[in-house]
Order: sequence, then C-alpha cells, then structure tokens
Amino acid sequence: MTEVIRLPVAPRPFSDELLSSWMSRVATRFGLEVPDLMAYLVGQGATLPAMRQIDDTTPDPELLKVWARGCRIDPARLERLSLDTRYHNRSRDWVSARTRGGVSVCLACFDADVAAGRDSYIRAGWRLVERVVCPVHKEMLRDRCLECGAHLRVSFRLRMGLLRVFCAKCECLLTGRGGARADRVDTAFTEGTLTFQRQVERIINGDEGQLALLESTIRTLWAPLDRAGAARPVLALWFDEPGWNCPFEARVAVGAPAPLQDLSVRWRALTLVILSDLFGAAMVPMGTMPEAAARLFRRAAPILRPPYGRAEAISKGKNPIDIVTRRVQRLSKSPVHRWNGNFEGERADSGRVRP
Repeated sequence: MTEVIRLPVAPRPFSDELLSSWMSRVATRFGLEVPDLMAYLVGQGATLPAMRQIDDTTPDPELLKVWARGCRIDPARLERLSLDTRYHNRSRDWVSARTRGGVSVCLACFDADVAAGRDSYIRAGWRLVERVVCPVHKEMLRDRCLECGAHLRVSFRLRMGLLRVFCAKCECLLTGRGGARADRVDTAFTEGTLTFQRQVERIINGDEGQLALLESTIRTLWAPLDRAGAARPVLALWFDEPGWNCPFEARVAVGAPAPLQDLSVRWRALTLVILSDLFGAAMVPMGTMPEAAARLFRRAAPILRPPYGRAEAISKGKNPIDIVTRRVQRLSKSPVHRWNGNFEGERADSGRVRP
C-alpha cells in the first residue's frame, strides 16, 4: 500500500499564477526540480507516471490530486489555475500553452513582487496570445533574455528568503533594474500597442462574428505571398523596403491556421500595428475595405482544396483544413525558386502600399 506523502509546508498559489509556475515554486523551496518532487509525491509502488510534463492547459486530474494531497490544498483550487478553466470562454487559438519557444514575462512585475515582499511568479495572463504589453506597468513583455539573447526559459532560486526568477540558460537575474542594459522600448510605441491590444481583447471577448473576421484577417496577413510556396507573408508588402525577406524565426507562421501562436512578442506586436494601420481603431475591415488593405489581400496565395471532399476527409479521421495548412507550412519552409520574389533585389511586389 502506497503511503500518503504530505509536505511539511508549501507556498500557496497566487490567483493569477500559472500552474507550472506554482509547481516550480514548491519544488524550489525543497531544493528539487518539478519531476523529482513529483516522483517523491507519487511515492514508491505507484503506477502514475511521475515524469509526465505538466500541461498548463488541461492538466491531468490525477496529477492534480497528488499535488493537492501533498501540499494540503483543495484540488479545485489547483484546477482553477489551468488555462482551460481560467479562460473557458476564450478560443484555444488565443490561449497559448506552448513551452517550446519559452515564455513571455514582464520584468517590472518581478520587481513589483520583490517590493511587495512576495515570491516572483509567472502570470497566466502572459499566455494570452494578443498580450504583448503588460497592462499594469505598460512595458513590453520579454521573450528573450537581456543577457544571452536566448529564448527565455525561467528557473526559480531563493534570494533573501524570496524566490526570484532567473534565465535558465545564462543564470542571470531577470529584473527591469538594468539601466541601459534593459533596452527600453519607446514609451509612445508601447502605449500605442497597448491600445491596439485592448481593442483586440474586446473583440476576442465580444462578438463572435467580429472575432472570426479578425482571425481571417490575420491569417491573410500571414498567408504566403502570391503563391503557396512563397516564404514571404502578405504583410511583407506593408514595409517600405523593397525585397524585404521574412526572418527565419517568423516563417513558421506563414500559412499557419493561428499564426500569432507561433510568433515572438515583437512579431505579434507588429501584427497589431499593421492591423491598426490598415483598418484604424476597429482593427478589422468594416464595410468597404481600404485600398491599401485590398492591395495586400489580392496578393495572398489562394487556399488550396484537398483532393477529396469534407465528408470523405472526416470519414478518414482527418481535418481537411489541417491538411491544407500543413502543406502550405511545409512549402513555406522549403527552398524556393530564385525568381519568385523571395530574394533581395527582386521586385516581385507592387511597391509601397502604405500611404
């Protein structure tokens, strides 16, 4: 019979904390990594996989019970930390649980935690796809380490009795008190981007028709330019520079069904800026589409149709939309012909689009 294991003490989760952040804080208090503490809580002889990765979106109920029992906490309280429960009325396309590309954080929030005498922690709101600016401190979120420049992955360490957040790669303390090293973004740009972010949030939480229009518009901006094999997205025409090439880190979003989920903070922010530039405060086309936007959208690659119908695709257990988007994504990352407008010096676009 497996013995019930309870920790002598464990920090309580904050109301806006990410589930994996709380688990990391608990493990760090005992000088362990999350998998090690999980194996200890499961105990000897148990059949539950102790090394399973924590899912912030839909966590395993059995794992939550193990943590709740060991930390003497209500399992329902831990369930409320999951993204599915916290944002149950929001589309999955606008709540990201991706950990492959790291995490986005607000350094000012970490400094505020220290000033308040509490542990630093990862906010669940930073997982919202449109969230690129901290609404509290009005600073851009960071998804790269200021010291080593790597995609940000965090670890917790005890300093003066409080848990602080560090870069998992170079082990530097994540703080906004770095002076010139902090690479401050222009205040006017940040405030403008925050305005766009709030408008998009209102659309996401409001009318479903406007949300569908917003998603379709963003997919078109990140559709391949002119042909399915193009590595450049349609929004390349928005830039003043001829022959602009989409950086490799952003090409994964070209042709994706939910491109913002695959983009870094700066590219998500740029997408919001382009939406505002093309459609104004509405952020979506209302009535007659502006000429600048129409010229961009005419250059989007046509959506290819699967070789069989929707009913047949469903009968085979496949989503026809997913089939198309996977093919477009694969082509967008493949080597392209020299004369398709994807190389500097080639004039494959119609010139300047913005007024």
